[in-house]
Amino acid sequence: MPTDSMRGVLSFVKTVSSGSFVAAARELGITPVAVSKNVVRLEQELGVRLLQRSTRKLGVTQEGRLFYERCADPLRELEDARSAARERASAMTGVVRVTGVAPFTQAYVQPLIAAFARVYPNVEVELDLDDNITDMIGQGYDVGFRAGRVEHASVVARRIAMLPFVVCGSPDYLARQPPPHAPSDLEAHNCLRLRRRASSRLIDWTLVRGEERITPQVRGNFVSNDLTALITAAIHGQGLVYAPLPRVLPLLRSGELKVVLPDWIWPGFEVSLHYPSRKGLPARVRAFVKFMLEHLRRHPDLQTDPHALLAPFRG
Repeated sequence: MPTDSMRGVLSFVKTVSSGSFVAAARELGITPVAVSKNVVRLEQELGVRLLQRSTRKLGVTQEGRLFYERCADPLRELEDARSAARERASAMTGVVRVTGVAPFTQAYVQPLIAAFARVYPNVEVELDLDDNITDMIGQGYDVGFRAGRVEHASVVARRIAMLPFVVCGSPDYLARQPPPHAPSDLEAHNCLRLRRRASSRLIDWTLVRGEERITPQVRGNFVSNDLTALITAAIHGQGLVYAPLPRVLPLLRSGELKVVLPDWIWPGFEVSLHYPSRKGLPARVRAFVKFMLEHLRRHPDLQTDPHALLAPFRG
């Protein structure tokens, strides 16, 4: 139905139910003159008189009465639906559908989901870990955690942190193999390789120190499209792994892994939280976004300079 027709129907129904243009205007938040004009346009469109007007009285024609009876109930249902939608949007209930790149989400977002649930116990969080999801809106997600730049006109991206990459190995492996002292030494090591899920291309090991940038030709006997599998293999002494520093920091602290070439760090990917739009976000989604940003942007493992984070593990 055209917008002008809808205005006319609404003005007519409100006029009949309230008894006057003035009362209808008060309910609709417009002037009595605007209500009258809306009804006149509706009558012209329908080719029938709906109201009988006089200087003292406003009456409803037979055609007007029939039209009112057909329109009043659907309009009430529409108003009820609008009210229900507004109430649901403001209520802290319902589902927040979240997608995220697996290593970062498992290490940093999942613990916060548990904390969020304690604050908002009536909100259900549905989490999908998938590094390949690009069409967040088309697949019906409310919030996404992604590494790399998010370029989509209808998506709001909020930066969280950078994910610098470092090279690590287990104490057992480094006791059996001479630790590398320069990026070129990696060519003599068993390097555990990550394969992109989408393209099947192997990830390069890019290392940066100041203005120097080197991509050594590494190779090894284990390839996986799952970073966690590579880190597990490194813990068990199979070889060296190239991984995001925040992901391996707990393992450096526990002694399960040791960092090699600590001066050589790739600045890595930018991690951002993104969601479809700032307008019309349900309260549960706004609360989830705010909660995650506040906690992730204060997390010391994500916000501290990587060289400072590695300082305790040198030597």
